[in-house]
Amino acid sequence: YFDNPAHAPGKLITRLASDAPNIKAVVDARMLQVIYALSAIVACIVIAFIYCWQVAILGTSLILLLAFVMIGLAYKISIMNIEQIKNDEAGRIAIEIIENVKTIQLLTRCDMFFDHYETASKQQKRSELKKGMIEAINYSITQSFMYFMMCFTYAVGIRVIYQGDKSSDDTFKGIIAMMLGAVAVMNSAQYFPEFVKAKTAAGMLFNIIYRKPRTGDLMEGDRPEIRGNILFENVKFSYPQRPLQPIMKG
Repeated sequence: YFDNPAHAPGKLITRLASDAPNIKAVVDARMLQVIYALSAIVACIVIAFIYCWQVAILGTSLILLLAFVMIGLAYKISIMNIEQIKNDEAGRIAIEIIENVKTIQLLTRCDMFFDHYETASKQQKRSELKKGMIEAINYSITQSFMYFMMCFTYAVGIRVIYQGDKSSDDTFKGIIAMMLGAVAVMNSAQYFPEFVKAKTAAGMLFNIIYRKPRTGDLMEGDRPEIRGNILFENVKFSYPQRPLQPIMKG
C-alpha cells in the first residue's frame, strides 16, 4: 500500500490534516444558513404562485438557471480539487523534510529540498488562483442575482398589470416574494467555496475508509486453530505495486 506514490506517508498526513477541518468547516452555522435559505426559497416560490403565477414561473426559471450554473461551477472546482490533491507535492515534501531533517542537514541538501518545496508551492498557488477565478465568477453572479430578478420580474409584472390579468396588489406580492427568494440565494451562496471543499474532502476521506485491499480481506477465509510452528507451504505472493518482485516463492 505504501509503495504506491499516491499513498506516501507525507500525502496521507497532509490529507488527514486538511480534509477533516474542511468537512468540519461547513457542519456548523453555515449549514443552518443554507437550510434556512432553501426553506425560504421554497416558501417564496409557493407564495408567488399563489398571487401571480406569471411572475412565479419567470422567477423560478431564473433560480433554476442559477442553480445549474452553480452546479457546473462546483463540478469544475471539484475536478480541480481532486487534481490538486493528486499533485500535492508540497505537503509530501514538507513531511519528508521534517522526518529527515537531520539527514538532509548532514548531506548538505537543504537548498535542494528548499527549491523542490518552493516549486511545488508555486504550482499549488497557480491552481488556487485558477479556482479563485471560478469562485469569483460564482460570487459576482449570485450577489447580483437580486437585481436580475428585480429587472425581469418587474418587466413581466408591469405587462401583467397592463393587460389586466392580475391586480397590481397580487402582482407586487408575487414580485416581492421572488425578490426575497433572490435575497435567500445571495445569503447562502457566499458559503459555496466551503461546501465544494467539504464535498471533495469527504469523498477523499471515505475512499480511504472504505478502500478494499487488493490482496484480499483479512476478515474473510478460514481461521484454523494454530499450535506450535507456523509453516508456509506452496505460497506464492507479491505486492500489487511490485508484481515482478515476489516475496514468497513456494
